[in-house]
Amino acid sequence: MRQPQTGSYLLPASVNLCGAMMSRTAPFLVSAIVIAVAGLTLSCGSSTSGGGQHQGSYNVVGNWQVGFSVTVGASNGGMGAIDSTGVAAFFDTGGNIFQLPTITGTSTFSGSLNAYAENANPFPGGVYSLTDSAQGTVTSATTIGGTFTALGTPGTFNLVPFSPLSGANVPLSGAYRAKFLGFTDVVNFNFASDGTFTGSDDPSIQIPGCGFNGTLTQQGSSNVFDMTFSTMASNSCIATNETGIAFQSKIDYFNVNNGADTNYFYVMMLTSTLQTVRPYVIVIYQ
Repeated sequence: MRQPQTGSYLLPASVNLCGAMMSRTAPFLVSAIVIAVAGLTLSCGSSTSGGGQHQGSYNVVGNWQVGFSVTVGASNGGMGAIDSTGVAAFFDTGGNIFQLPTITGTSTFSGSLNAYAENANPFPGGVYSLTDSAQGTVTSATTIGGTFTALGTPGTFNLVPFSPLSGANVPLSGAYRAKFLGFTDVVNFNFASDGTFTGSDDPSIQIPGCGFNGTLTQQGSSNVFDMTFSTMASNSCIATNETGIAFQSKIDYFNVNNGADTNYFYVMMLTSTLQTVRPYVIVIYQ
């Protein structure tokens, strides 16, 4: 079993996801799936169309694409969102996550630029997380840019609004499937009309399914959502609490559903009460 340089153990891709996430059999299993995903956020277009609560001079709540002038982790950019608290998170086509410093709409910001690799697919050098410094400026509700240093190499970044969804968001209600990128489990969600949900991974003969619940809360009228996700303690699962940001799209970016024309929620889970859990991406679909 390989061990990331972050000090947490990596689970093989064949390991049961909720077993990893909830540490059914041993504490070291939990390390496999951390995500920065504390909530995947969506916006219907430009950041000015968000309608969520915000701080600072500009309303930056919405969907954004980030581009880097030099490679960060394994790529040069991704798509994501900024929520009303300033959480700015993005994923690339490899399922890796970027998290910029808090961006609330005030003129300047600074802090850490974090990158997290998809489980079982480390960055070059075998590492699963990178932390660098970044600083930037919000010059309008649609223009954000700055500078950063990645492994000693200076670079620049720019954020531009994008529209992952044409038209209004489609409320989630009823049964949905989900793919936790980097893991093989089949996970089932059941959403109520108020955004609350319950679910579990599919049980096996060896390991019973682990249950979870949480909420998916829209930021105003935007295509940005905050997610809370809690696993339930049982004889085989450890209770955890996680948060993330999400957005909705009609595009199957990771081909989890054979490219079917349906609604997809992309959630970046970013925080966890278990320190060994790295950020990760959840794709929820029908």
